[in-house]
Amino acid sequence: MKMPLLLRIQESLASRISLWVVLCVVVILTATAFLGNYYVVKSIKLEESVKANGILYIVGQRIDAALISVEVAVRNHLNDIKENLNETDELYSITQRMLEDNPTIVGSAIAFKPNYFPEKGVWFSPYSYREGGTIRSKQLGSADYDYHKMDWYQTTDSLKHDFWSDPYFDKGGGEMLMTTYSCPVTDEAGNFIAVVTADILLDDLSKLLDVDYYENAYACMIGRSGTFISHPIKDLVLQQNVFKIAKEMGHPELIEVAQEMIDGKSGMRKWHSPTFGDSYIFFVPFEHTGWSMAIVCKASELFKGVRKTELFLVVLFILMLVLLTYILWRSVHRLIAPLTAFAQAADEVAQGNLQAMLPDVRSKDEMQRLHHSFSIMQQSLVSQMEELKQVNEAKGRIEGELKVARDIQLSMLPKVYTPTAYGKDLDIYGQQISAKEVGGDLYDFFIRDEKLFFCIGDVSGKGVPAALVMAMTLSQFRNVVSYENDLEKIIKSINKNTCDGNDASMFVTFFVGVLDLPTGLLNYCNAGHNKPFIVTDIITELPAKPDLPLGVSEEAGYVVREYTVPPGAMLFLYTDGLTEAMNGQRELFGRERLIDNLKNEEDCKSLIEKMIQAVHQFVDNASQSDDLTMLAIRSIVSQKR
Repeated sequence: MKMPLLLRIQESLASRISLWVVLCVVVILTATAFLGNYYVVKSIKLEESVKANGILYIVGQRIDAALISVEVAVRNHLNDIKENLNETDELYSITQRMLEDNPTIVGSAIAFKPNYFPEKGVWFSPYSYREGGTIRSKQLGSADYDYHKMDWYQTTDSLKHDFWSDPYFDKGGGEMLMTTYSCPVTDEAGNFIAVVTADILLDDLSKLLDVDYYENAYACMIGRSGTFISHPIKDLVLQQNVFKIAKEMGHPELIEVAQEMIDGKSGMRKWHSPTFGDSYIFFVPFEHTGWSMAIVCKASELFKGVRKTELFLVVLFILMLVLLTYILWRSVHRLIAPLTAFAQAADEVAQGNLQAMLPDVRSKDEMQRLHHSFSIMQQSLVSQMEELKQVNEAKGRIEGELKVARDIQLSMLPKVYTPTAYGKDLDIYGQQISAKEVGGDLYDFFIRDEKLFFCIGDVSGKGVPAALVMAMTLSQFRNVVSYENDLEKIIKSINKNTCDGNDASMFVTFFVGVLDLPTGLLNYCNAGHNKPFIVTDIITELPAKPDLPLGVSEEAGYVVREYTVPPGAMLFLYTDGLTEAMNGQRELFGRERLIDNLKNEEDCKSLIEKMIQAVHQFVDNASQSDDLTMLAIRSIVSQKR
């Protein structure tokens, strides 16, 4: 009679060993799989948090740059307002200039306190605004539009400092969705007399929130009270509060997230969205205004790759388990073969064959070492593959983000150098080559009223921090020179704004000049930068004793010097990345090689391209140690005269 399978397994030592080994392997691998999955999910959450925060950081920088440009435009006109308090009609021109200088601003007002000008009555607020492509002005205050009761006026009067309002619909004023930057104006005694405002459209801010994350992910922004400032569902903007929606839906976790957002915290939270299901919210504060930005993403999209990997591993685990069971059964039966011979021999002894030879069994230690070696090999392989995957993903993400940052930085520098771009009488060319993905060197130029305003600078340090200071310095230069002719005021204004909030103690060596194109008269200031060269038949340095770099002290003094550029002469400006370029033998390019390459008469572009080629030939295969920036200027008018 044939024995049942279970009974045969119980009576077979080889089968019992195989079964116990398989059960142990299943338990160990299952526990390892769950533990590995736990750490993989945890790692993905961390990586996605870094990725989302990086995207939100870039968006924040876009918005920050837009808001800072508005603030700078307003602050630059405070002195004009104080100087023209006796000429009320001139105040309308000041608000118009703010709109002309900054295309982001759609409206600007100077709202005076009640009866400040008795002849004007209770309300007097010169206001300029955009209407189509035209800038118009009017007197804003009236009984129907009592701006003294407006939030932006009362808050500024109460706080005595500037602030950004939560977005609102300006009924009676701009008649549009906007946010307002308000800055107090005080008299010489420090008494509050008015509020200067600059309005920007909410739609302009919302456009900056476009993010490229997952397909179904979206970004939103809430104000200090939890009201939606930006959201893909337009009906929610300025109409709904995140706390109210969370209470109506019964989502306490969303209330907690919203509270953390308005408290200025950043982080990642999981919640169950009625639209997306299980989702993740990544949020960071926008410290400039007290608002907060967030990205909402479906959990299924976040872990899509993990789920596919899990399915693959489950199938692979089953296949490997079947294969392992078969191999173990065959191997154990082979190893137990001596025991079978021993049992047969024992049977022969029991039957009376006392001469039966007993087999020698020595397989126990070898089986244990084989199992142990196999387990170590498998664990080591899984660990190494996971580490390699994480390193490659992190490297690819960082390289992509730095490339975006580099493109943004290059877009801020001048790009057009055609002979007719700035008039047929001016030859100008510049080039910046960063040592890393992003750099801290800068240059810029601006032509207004037959005057060429130009600058070159070098931010201390390298990488992202230097790039941010570089962007802020360029923005300040462009804003100030768009209306100011006094070079001392220009550099002092840039220095003051650079010192404000300079907690990192970074500084900028800076050379700025104003060249009168018809006469060749050059006014210039040198804030700790390399002296430019005057290139004619002979090559000399421009007399430019350096003052303190920008960002060192708000009280720093800057000397404005004059120099008449000889007819046909070229100004050559550079950063120390040129003279300090180092080859493999740790030799510097140096001042003498620079002068040798300046001797041949060439146009500005050819000269700079030749200089770059000379540096590349000198350093050969050595890595670039510092940012390299050059700017060459030649006024053909001066040459003719």
